[in-house]
Amino acid sequence: MIDYDRLKARVFSPVFQEYSRRDAMIYALGLNLGADPLDAHALRYVAVDPPEAEPMMAMTLARLGPWMREPDVGIDYRRTMVGEMTLRLHAPLPPEGRVRGDHRVIRITDKGEGRGALVTVLRKLRDAGTGQLLAEFEQLTFCRGEGGFARDGRHDPPPEVSDTNPWQTGRPADFEIDLPTSPQQALIYRLSGDMNPLHSDPDAARRAGFARPVLHGLATMGMAGHAVARALGRPLTAIRGRLSAPVFPGERLRLEALQVGAFRIVNEEGREVLSNGFYST
Repeated sequence: MIDYDRLKARVFSPVFQEYSRRDAMIYALGLNLGADPLDAHALRYVAVDPPEAEPMMAMTLARLGPWMREPDVGIDYRRTMVGEMTLRLHAPLPPEGRVRGDHRVIRITDKGEGRGALVTVLRKLRDAGTGQLLAEFEQLTFCRGEGGFARDGRHDPPPEVSDTNPWQTGRPADFEIDLPTSPQQALIYRLSGDMNPLHSDPDAARRAGFARPVLHGLATMGMAGHAVARALGRPLTAIRGRLSAPVFPGERLRLEALQVGAFRIVNEEGREVLSNGFYST
């Protein structure tokens, strides 16, 4: 069971990571960039030297790894899943370099007995040499087995989310973007650091309740960020979204966006797979 005070005060050692131009290209390929080998815009990320680093790559750099597996954390790691994420971009990401990630638990919310808990970790990503802040990444993890820990009332309120859903009015999208995924995309994306067998092993996927391996949620989010920035013709300063349904490699997705900064992604059946999406430039 979660011990609120101990988990909130948990100290993480800095995580350093050196990445190369090749890593930047592999990340872009994991977003399915280059699927059209004649797309000059996409080739800037996967086939030139040096490549442009896709800014959404900041989500994958200097990550903690599966720290929730540690026995003193009080969380059943097998029953966790990424729920929401927010990326704030402060400076362009170089195509290669060495970065430092500093992490802390910023929010622990008890949804109630049998309803799970929400744990949000903030990562500040800096250039390891200059100390320049490159990005901030918040990842909210849904811990399905940990609800009811706050019997003394000690927990944090859930993240603030606007009560206004711009899609409820039936408003049409200002622009739409097709986001095809490839059958092998999860196998490529995992080379950027997330080796969870849920994304590569059919048996592991079936044990988790899926008919086959699923695409990484951060890959779906990365595709969204790239697509929106390309459509607007200017870089994003922030983006967030909620993973609301699994995506299977090979599915064709569609991003629907509003100029006011809202977006969502739906699959071929019209089901939202990424909801509560917001961006700013």
